[in-house]
Amino acid sequence: MPRVPTACRIGPSRLALLAHLLPATAVVGLLFFVLSPASWLALLLLLLAVSILAVRRGPRGELRAETDPSGEVRWRWCAAGDREARPVSLRCDYLGPWLIGLRLDGRRLWVWPDSCTPQAHRELRRWLVRH
Repeated sequence: MPRVPTACRIGPSRLALLAHLLPATAVVGLLFFVLSPASWLALLLLLLAVSILAVRRGPRGELRAETDPSGEVRWRWCAAGDREARPVSLRCDYLGPWLIGLRLDGRRLWVWPDSCTPQAHRELRRWLVRH
């Protein structure tokens, strides 16, 4: 039986912030030629705030895999601030070389390379490739 990742502590990602900020900056840069300076600056600050909030409000916690006596894997999620992990259904709908897109009870969770330790990211990805 393949080794199951025991725990993957997921936190905020700088790569996700960069992925949100680069397109927003490009849009604001193009609008520099169209808008007045005051409108342009207000839009810049708004897009910056929205991008940062989008990344910071992402899920944080620990995803754990446990095997039951029958050998089936059960996934548990312990959100940051919670004391106990709760059982979740895990479904992978995107598995790229770096980025992993998961559904935890229907809620989207993107696992970026810097969201967790490289070892945990590798183990999670290898398990998802096999299953």
